[in-house]
Amino acid sequence: MKRPNEAVIDDVRIQPSKIQPIIVNFQNGELKDAEAKKMECDIFYDESQKNRMLALSNGRIVYSGYRPDLNKEPMYTMLAIHNKRTGKVRLIQAERWQVSPILDSKNNTEDISRGDEVALLNKQFGSKRMKRRTEQYERMKVNVESVKEQLEKTVSNVEIDKADLTLPSVNDESIGNTNVPTCNRNASTESEIYNPYEIVPESKLETLYEAATDVLESNVKGRSKFFTETLNYLKKQSESIVKVAFLLYIDCVATWLNMPIKDAKKRGVEICPYSRLINDHIIESYSMSSAHGRQRPTSMRDKAILHCMVLGLSILNFSLNIEVFSSIVNIRISSKRLTDLARVLGAVPLKSDKSVVVLKLPLPAKLVTFKKGRKK
Repeated sequence: MKRPNEAVIDDVRIQPSKIQPIIVNFQNGELKDAEAKKMECDIFYDESQKNRMLALSNGRIVYSGYRPDLNKEPMYTMLAIHNKRTGKVRLIQAERWQVSPILDSKNNTEDISRGDEVALLNKQFGSKRMKRRTEQYERMKVNVESVKEQLEKTVSNVEIDKADLTLPSVNDESIGNTNVPTCNRNASTESEIYNPYEIVPESKLETLYEAATDVLESNVKGRSKFFTETLNYLKKQSESIVKVAFLLYIDCVATWLNMPIKDAKKRGVEICPYSRLINDHIIESYSMSSAHGRQRPTSMRDKAILHCMVLGLSILNFSLNIEVFSSIVNIRISSKRLTDLARVLGAVPLKSDKSVVVLKLPLPAKLVTFKKGRKK
């Protein structure tokens, strides 16, 4: 066996800032030795591409290609120049450029899409199976303009029932089933209609008792009209600690509703400074998790308001002034909307004062909504 030649690397030259010896790859084949002597080449700077361009020509076809981005190359391409007499090797950085032929573009009067070009190639050079599939595909193609005209003629005579376009009202059963606490329609007293501990568990509410005691013993300023008037009323009532704890819960829910959505999406947001349990309970109860953070759709807002109404009725002897209650939220919501939500709970406005709703026995008939559809 012939012993391989041994060499010592004597010099390595790397100069990325300059154009190095170029190894040319032809996109459509290889360059024969006989044709290489006929090739002429030059390097230009393309202003539109802001890059160097290599152009080659054999007198019939022109090839061109741009300098590759060396920063994206995983490794350097090196040329090894071996001096057989001294046995030394020089490594010189080289660049690999790919060139492709420049074809004359013909101005076609017809607009041929890429799909049509592929189909034409398949029919000319494809296998029998490919030709058959291409022909089947062309038979199945639909003229978009003709279909559009047919649809316009068809829908022009279609009558649309406006009832099909209406959004669900607050009386929709989905609101009552999803967001309203369990209503005991067999209750013997008003206090048995709704269980406030279904909204906030007693074990979590107890974490607000200390804050409720401090609020009762201090002069509160800077709160909503509803909070201030309700607190003054509760100071004169029995079991005021529990009721003030419910009031603090309502106030924290209002803080959550009034918070900008960009702040609500942040992790570790604080809406209840008195209890971390209540803080997390409110966020979990009145928002939905998504890939972009917590979301508060309208359904969650209505759920929060309905729960606050139930608690407000419970601590205010089952009578609630809608206009005063609306002061807890800064979001745009009308008194009529709040009154409609109160009706979902079974609370009805007083005849003498429509702004006040009361929860009393016997409860009015349960609101039932039938889906409106087109009459056949």
